[in-house]
Amino acid sequence: MSQLSAQDQRGVLAAEAYLRALAAGGVDSLYAVAGTDFPSIVESYAGAPGCGAVLPNAYTVPHENLAVSMAHGDALHSGRPQTAMVHVSVGTANMVCGALNAIRDGVPVILSAGRTPLTETGAEGSRTRFIHWAQEMFDQGGMIREAVKWDYELRDADQIEDVAIRAMDIAAAPPPGPVYLSLPRELLARRLDPDRPARKRSRVSDFAPDRNAIDRLAQAITAAEYPVIVTSNAGRFAGAAAHLAAIAESWAIPVVQFNARSVNLPFDHPMAVGFDTKDLLAGADLVLSIACDVPWIPSVTHPLPQGDLWEIDHDPLFSRYPLRSFPARESISASPAAALEALAAALGTPLENSAVKVERRRAAVRELRARRLEAEHVDLGRFTAEAASAVLAMHLPGSAIVVNEYSFRTDLAKFRTPGQFYGFTPAGGLGFGLGAALGVAAAEKRSGGTQRPVFAMLGDGAYMFNNPVACHWTSAAHGLPVVTVVFNNRRWGAVRNSTLAMYPQGAAAQDDGMFLADLSPSPDYAAIARAHGGHGETVSEASALPAAIDRALTSVANGTQALIELNLTV
Repeated sequence: MSQLSAQDQRGVLAAEAYLRALAAGGVDSLYAVAGTDFPSIVESYAGAPGCGAVLPNAYTVPHENLAVSMAHGDALHSGRPQTAMVHVSVGTANMVCGALNAIRDGVPVILSAGRTPLTETGAEGSRTRFIHWAQEMFDQGGMIREAVKWDYELRDADQIEDVAIRAMDIAAAPPPGPVYLSLPRELLARRLDPDRPARKRSRVSDFAPDRNAIDRLAQAITAAEYPVIVTSNAGRFAGAAAHLAAIAESWAIPVVQFNARSVNLPFDHPMAVGFDTKDLLAGADLVLSIACDVPWIPSVTHPLPQGDLWEIDHDPLFSRYPLRSFPARESISASPAAALEALAAALGTPLENSAVKVERRRAAVRELRARRLEAEHVDLGRFTAEAASAVLAMHLPGSAIVVNEYSFRTDLAKFRTPGQFYGFTPAGGLGFGLGAALGVAAAEKRSGGTQRPVFAMLGDGAYMFNNPVACHWTSAAHGLPVVTVVFNNRRWGAVRNSTLAMYPQGAAAQDDGMFLADLSPSPDYAAIARAHGGHGETVSEASALPAAIDRALTSVANGTQALIELNLTV
């Protein structure tokens, strides 16, 4: 042959067959942290143009947690499974935090890793480096097994497409989540028959709701004086937000977006009453929890709801959580979108005997919202996280997409449609936000047309966990400009606040709870972005932030990443 490729007279590499199967199954991107187990992957990509192979877009990524977070963000935004591939045992170890985020966030990603060569001599791909002995494990998948839906080690190269398809099917099947594959180097290097029959993915239908259960729920809502809906993530499912809005409007049901990870209801909707249930369930004689793992926190919610709890989710019991005690009147296993559509149909519009009650409830919600909006007055004279969030909320363009890792005050935002906002995962694995934003940017870039600006909102501690040098390098190398906003309060806020909440008069409070929470002195965060060819600046007062946002947006529009460090008052 005049041109070298992964496919020659001896057949097609198993590595190429794997990558072709992923692409055929709908995977757009491979976020790769390569190692000595990748030669056949590299050879497949190098030979693909010569043999016409269609493979996922490959991204060189210099850290495993970043690779998983990018695949996570890409899958969130595109709605399709994406993949990250890393190096053997040590690479898998760095994957675990990202896998925990993905499993708790219900995101379909295919996590794969090479595996130390099985043989010491004799096969193409046998051990050739001293590390091939020390890096082998008895059970490489064991370290990540609890953080994935399914894991498998490839045992026969002829099964490579079947294994890839099974991985994609299981990752995408409801409830979605990550899967893990380990791929031995010799098996990826095997040559396979190039005329192998094509395999196809299974079509897995979503959970349809039990119509009788939906009817019982509709009857309970109709009978209730003050039902409340609580959701974290209903907006993730296509059509769910529209059905939720229709129900809330027609029946005047307040909606709490507790620990929101998506736009479930427009944040300024007349029935949107807040983002924390701790003081919003008083008088609730029915609570409907939709796609929400923790509808309230028993130790801090006062008073506790007196009415029945109803739940809707693919897995409403969250069976992968070791302990979760929220006894429900009924838990309905179903797609949140399908269940809300069925519930809207079952409820219909309020009849005359319900109309007075509904309007009384609408007036109560209007009053509750008015009190909340009045309490939301923000002092812009002190440059706090709250003040910075208020300015950001006012000046972000309507097209902006925000990935929030803790610090941005969601309750001050005006997000209206799903896909505008992605919140931090309930697993709390720091180092997610900037990588996820880069994955969202990759999905935006791939979609063509006008690319919406992507913002990563991070605390200074979270920013450090994001391996910022790796993130900024990846942004520059792959043309994925995002705006990083660092809320710099020079402390672990969660650590300090938890300490003071438990020991408000304790010894730790004498030092303002700062022991093991102090992150000063701060480096020049803006300089890290500038070191990677980006725009970086530090802002120390609210009045200077709008112009800084405009400069960052101009930078991103010109294809260059930007970072705004918020030097906050504490």
